[in-house]
This record gives sequence, structure tokens and C-alpha cells, in this order.
Amino acid sequence: MKKYLILASFALAMGSCKDSGLNNSFIYFSEAQPTNVDEIKAFHKKFVRTYTMDYSHRLVVEPKCAYILEIETLTALKSELDSIPEFELRNNQVYDKSENKAYKTFIKGDTIAFEIERLDTIFSFAENEIAKEYKSSLVLNKEVDGKYQTSILKLSTIGARHIQLGTKKDFTKLKAELKIPFATEMKENDTLHVVLTPTRADFRKLLRKEGFEYESNYLFK
Repeated sequence: MKKYLILASFALAMGSCKDSGLNNSFIYFSEAQPTNVDEIKAFHKKFVRTYTMDYSHRLVVEPKCAYILEIETLTALKSELDSIPEFELRNNQVYDKSENKAYKTFIKGDTIAFEIERLDTIFSFAENEIAKEYKSSLVLNKEVDGKYQTSILKLSTIGARHIQLGTKKDFTKLKAELKIPFATEMKENDTLHVVLTPTRADFRKLLRKEGFEYESNYLFK
């Protein structure tokens, strides 16, 4: 039974490699933000680094992509690992024969723990993605059916904040504090989402705001 639990946990971890983002966003923008700012084709080297929330959660910015790195640790007895054809122990490391890769491994007595890395992409300069650098932030826009879902990486030499704009609570906050013009898209008397049309000055004010529902903080180490 433990064998199948190990395989199920491994499959879940590996199968979780996907685009990281807020699903079913309530907030969209009419244009890639901020307006009247040129898009960039790669992230400047000053932003390229790794930020850390804790050992298992890291934000990685590379020249052509940004992603969340999550580390999951699986534990098994050596006898249990030996019974799984996909894995074997090579040079004191767990080796995955199906992936042709070794995992960081810790061995204590008969117990083996190994780490699996999961990468969740935030941004990769895909055809429907536009990035802009503005006020020490990377503004990441993803085009969806003619409108834009926007997230923000506020980066500094000491840390990073990843903000995903998109919930009804976020919209209530922005509506009360910034008065940004918006249009409502509805279906059968239900509001599907809103489309904001901020000026560049409006967006500059938005960047100063804190307390969004999907907001994560990381330190540069």
C-alpha cells in the first residue's frame, strides 16, 4: 500500500507543473498595463535572481521567464523504494528511471527522503503575454479574449512581492480607493468580470497599494 501512496504523491507533484495564476479572474484590463509604457522583450539583469519565502517556496526570475519553485519531500523505507521499478538508489541518490534524473536525497538508517521540484510558470514571454517595466516593478500582462489579466512583481534588493489582481474583494478595494473607470460584463444578471481602464497615473497609484487577496512576499538571499 505504501508503494502506491509514494507513486501517487510523486505523480501529483510532477503533474502539478502548470501555469501559476489566479483562476477565473474577476478583474481584467482593457489594455496591457501600464499604458504609454513600452513593452520589454526580456527581464533586465538587475531583476534576475532568486527570492525565498521559505526553503520550499521560491520565486525565480530569469531573463526570459519567471516561475515559482516549490520543493516537496517524499519519504520511504529502502525496502519500499526497492519495490518500485521506476526508482532506484544510485550513489546514495534516488534516481528516476522514467525521467532520467536524480533527486536530492537524505538517508538516515533505512529511511530515505528525496526532494521533488515543481515549477509553476508565472510568465514566459508567450505570444499572448506582454511585460513592462515600471516604477521598479515588472507588470505582467496576459491577453485573454481581447482583454488583459495582469499580475505584478514588485522587486527590490531585499525582496519581492508577487501580486495577482483578480478577485471581487480586490475590485471592491480598487473601486473604493482609486475610482478607476470600468465596464461590467454580465450573463443572465450575474457579473462575470469587470474590465478596468486606468490611466498611467491611476496604475501608478495602484502600484502603491497593499493588501490584495493573492499577494505573496519573498526575501532576496
